[in-house]
Amino acid sequence: MARILADKEIGSLIGTVITDGDASLLNPNGIELRLGTHVLFHTTGEEKELGRGMFLKVSPGETVAISSLEVIDFSRETVEALMPGFMLMGLITPTTTMMREGISQVATKIDAGFRGRLNWGLRNGSTRDLLVQYAEPIFKLTIFALAGDEAPEIEYGKRPDDRYQDTEGIMRSTRRIPVDIPKSKIICSSIEKLDPKKQLKEAGYPFDHIATELIDLHGKFEVVSADVRLMKDEFNKKTTALSDKIEVETRLLASKIDDTPKNVLDKVETLFDRKFLRVVGVVFGGVSMLYGGVTYLQGTTLGGEAVAFIALVAGSALMLLTYFLSRK
Repeated sequence: MARILADKEIGSLIGTVITDGDASLLNPNGIELRLGTHVLFHTTGEEKELGRGMFLKVSPGETVAISSLEVIDFSRETVEALMPGFMLMGLITPTTTMMREGISQVATKIDAGFRGRLNWGLRNGSTRDLLVQYAEPIFKLTIFALAGDEAPEIEYGKRPDDRYQDTEGIMRSTRRIPVDIPKSKIICSSIEKLDPKKQLKEAGYPFDHIATELIDLHGKFEVVSADVRLMKDEFNKKTTALSDKIEVETRLLASKIDDTPKNVLDKVETLFDRKFLRVVGVVFGGVSMLYGGVTYLQGTTLGGEAVAFIALVAGSALMLLTYFLSRK
């Protein structure tokens, strides 16, 4: 019957079955395993390495895959050398210390025959950054001894699908699915029809906090959008009214411009006619009167010089009168 190894028996496996194990981390029925060198951030797909004196930071809501510092060798040959007639398998469980800090870890197992570094996953479900130091204990290994029929017929690593044997660093998932899957072959819930804000609120921290902020921001955005629409409508009204007014004013101005040359010409023509008639009338009337006066004076006893002087004065007066009439 399978039995759980006690601390003394597990201690005897350090250095062979558990390479780089630390005897100070032994528990009554297990040994704590530590954070190793390699880490994969699922949120970004980045792989990074840790070293002595370094710390891994896992942000709230972030999930990472990590490797163990220890190397596990449950192969038949290694175990038989220490425990003839037995094979070993193990259970990996979270430490209660991590659970108390809000860290979610999934338990898994180590099959008989496995050899390599272990990969685990953990998710920070707390509201604070998680800092884990390189080589800090984070998982617990419980080992079962298998005897007789409890031992597998084909140990891990001997089957074609055992792709995680001799793992170093982070071994990514080898699961494969077809590229094109007909929708009729996919069975899913109606989550796609749910309100995205509701999905965020139900996803836990920090997504529920983000959902609250988004809802508040959306409300403010709707208010701003309504104000912008009102301003836009008012602006369009003002623009239309101004455009109509400009069009009317333009037409009136164009009409006045079209009428102005005609009016000016009419006024010039009228003014010219009036002045022309006035000047012509004065000139002819004055010349006639001057001629009559000169003729009359020649019949009198006045001398020729006096008549010439009188004609000169009358002609000058006629010129001045014509000038003033034409200026007006």
